[in-house]
Amino acid sequence: MKGKKLMLTLAVLFAAAYVIFGIRIAQDTKIILEKAMSGDPDFSHYINQTAFQTINPIQRGLTASHFEFDKELHDVGAILPVHFFFISKVFVTQQYENAHFGFKEPVCLDLKLTSGDWYATKAHIQP
Repeated sequence: MKGKKLMLTLAVLFAAAYVIFGIRIAQDTKIILEKAMSGDPDFSHYINQTAFQTINPIQRGLTASHFEFDKELHDVGAILPVHFFFISKVFVTQQYENAHFGFKEPVCLDLKLTSGDWYATKAHIQP
């Protein structure tokens, strides 16, 4: 009986830690997508150049260079992180729509934990 309680306790602790890491990943994923969409010059703390170019609409050639990001028009859907604590693969849908431009797309991000924050190393967008 004592062994079963120990195993159950360890399973609950593991599940709680997994969920807490998942919540942190979801928070950082929203920040990463906003930095990439906005073209913020301070993106290098959150995302590498290749992933930035994959997500940013100007870098992808989707819109004119005068595109200005409006945070209110950007919607990040449900975030599904699959992780092993220090690395993660995140599946999310993002949507952006203004009077002249709009899209809704599934995004897959590879993240790694660096200095306490999640850093995007790779991005893949399905058309």
